[in-house]
Amino acid sequence: MSGQRGIALVTAIFVVMLATIAAVAMVDAANFAVHRSVNLGQSEAQWWYAEGIEAWVKGILARNAGNQSRTDGLGDAWAQPVDFLPIDGGAVRGRIEDLQGRFNLNNLAAPLTTQPGGDTAAATGAAMYMQQFERLLDNLPGFDGSKYHGLSYAIRDWIDADSDRSGTGGAEDQDYLGLDPPYRAANQPMRSTSELLLVRGVTPELFAALQPYVAALPAVGTPINVNTAPEPVLLSLATQIDRNAVEKFIAARKANPVSDVAALHGTGEFAFLPATVPASALGVGTHYFLLQAQIFIGSGRLALYSVIYRPDAGSPVVLAHSTNSD
Repeated sequence: MSGQRGIALVTAIFVVMLATIAAVAMVDAANFAVHRSVNLGQSEAQWWYAEGIEAWVKGILARNAGNQSRTDGLGDAWAQPVDFLPIDGGAVRGRIEDLQGRFNLNNLAAPLTTQPGGDTAAATGAAMYMQQFERLLDNLPGFDGSKYHGLSYAIRDWIDADSDRSGTGGAEDQDYLGLDPPYRAANQPMRSTSELLLVRGVTPELFAALQPYVAALPAVGTPINVNTAPEPVLLSLATQIDRNAVEKFIAARKANPVSDVAALHGTGEFAFLPATVPASALGVGTHYFLLQAQIFIGSGRLALYSVIYRPDAGSPVVLAHSTNSD
């Protein structure tokens, strides 16, 4: 009889243990479902805010669209960063950058009318842009870019449509097919500056140093907006540039952006460029902008990167965007 009672007691304990395990599993599943539902709700809200931010920014940029003589500077409304904007359950921050204040890597695909060489008035097309890129390497802050001279040939070969090396520093399919893993040159304009990491000779360190000063814009021959370009980009425009004059211009341009690039030539107050720099390489307005925003809701974060094109007439359009979240 005592043995049967012992078996019954063990059975009862076992049943209680199973019930407890089942109850805990049900509670865990319910908690997981609740957290999953909350996370999905936060994620959806982040996407809605991201779309709203893009629409808001396009509205800001559209205010002076259609003005052919438009001047864009760092004192404009679009150039003011938003450090903290409260929203339901979180906050938003972001900023807009002028991509034409950077060197357009796809300009290197321009027609090669003269061979790259000295800083002369004869340098036009790709030759002019290749020289400018070499000077940009020399003016990267805190980085020795001199050992990367000649890299413009490899970048040009990555972009141009043919399979012929542009020069001794060029690189085409045969230079990439022997790698592990092998791949081919794109032979088309870059869609992202991250493609630089695939070009022969580009190291992660060089890419990190270049990234704030380069862009991959779809139009070949885009001019530099002198009202927004950072100092290294302005110094890359010519060999003989007075650095002090550039710094003086940078200090004054937020409040007083130039409306005509002619003001940067000659002997005027803000003049620092030699006559060898063609007016076609310079501008005072822009068509391409980069929106960088972060949306924080609950414990989640969504980062948004959008390239926006603003035409002379019509509404701005988003050319590309990417996101990452955590």
